Amino acid sequence: MTPSLLSAFKETNIRTKSDQREDISRNVFNFFVSVQVFRIFTFVWIYWTIQKFILLQDRPKEIFWFNDKLVSWIMPALPGETLFYTIAGIAIAANLVQLVFLRNMVIVQLVLALCLLWLNLPHWGYGFLSHVNHTLLLSHLFLIFVPVSRHLLQAPDKYVHQAINWFYAGILFTYTLAGLWKVPSLLFKLVTFSPDAHWLHPYGALFNSFVSYRNFDLNFELETIFTEHVLLWQVSFLIVVYLQSISIFGAFRQPLRPWIGLLLIIFHVMNMLVFLTYFVVATLLIVCLFTPYSLILQPLYKRYYAVINSISEASVVKEPAEYQTAFENYRNKIKESNYYLSGILFLPGLRTASRLLHYLRHKR
Repeated sequence: MTPSLLSAFKETNIRTKSDQREDISRNVFNFFVSVQVFRIFTFVWIYWTIQKFILLQDRPKEIFWFNDKLVSWIMPALPGETLFYTIAGIAIAANLVQLVFLRNMVIVQLVLALCLLWLNLPHWGYGFLSHVNHTLLLSHLFLIFVPVSRHLLQAPDKYVHQAINWFYAGILFTYTLAGLWKVPSLLFKLVTFSPDAHWLHPYGALFNSFVSYRNFDLNFELETIFTEHVLLWQVSFLIVVYLQSISIFGAFRQPLRPWIGLLLIIFHVMNMLVFLTYFVVATLLIVCLFTPYSLILQPLYKRYYAVINSISEASVVKEPAEYQTAFENYRNKIKESNYYLSGILFLPGLRTASRLLHYLRHKR
């Protein structure tokens, strides 16, 4: 008898309430620590923004303009020092208050997010709307909706757990969009045999380097590497598209999240080294928010979880059994012994491939 696609996955696994409670506790602990580290980094970013503002003051005021009328209404000209430093002071105070009290305050965080956006506007005020610092600004915006605090840390619940996941989804969705938008145009050009340049073009690496190297008035020294080894660029591009497109899965798969962060850091560093495309703030932000603090601060986390483990399980809902293959059982065993090491096995596509192979093997 030929098995159906579903009946092939007859092995099951039931997540216990203890598993769910630890997932929630680990998520809340990691996020609580990451927010405090992120707030410290925000002070550094404000200092850098002030230094940038000092440099912008040397530019002719006549060339300061926005393409967007709304933004032009908010900041019609490069602001004066008094106004700029006042807004910077408010941002520092709002960030400091939340860091000292170890809690997100909705109104204070809203004020902070608006101040940081305003402080960043001068960077965009010379004829183009840049993506500079967008991940940092989005992170502070999304923090408004996550009520994490020192007191809530002692009683984490599934609602905060879900809010944290959606916080990461908001950040990672920007990377997913960056990956997905490349696919339709590329497929169209390949299917129609368009003579126009595209991402997999033999000179794709050169096209990708033009803007940055022109800005720095430098020659692309790695040109021969990419022109003589075309597959190097093409395979690298496909890997990047996959990584960017699946990034959002890291928001809802905790073991995978640090791996997504690490891979994005590698992507940004390689862009900086090879193509001079600098995303320093985004890279440092990922370090702040995606570091697995429960692993680095393991003794502290274990003491924390020992306290949480004594709390009533009433708020935790038992999940139904899931069909599993040998791959999924192996992944769960790794997860039990080394939680974060198993994360790479949560990459989208691996489980689907294992289930398909399992089905085909049993169908013979």
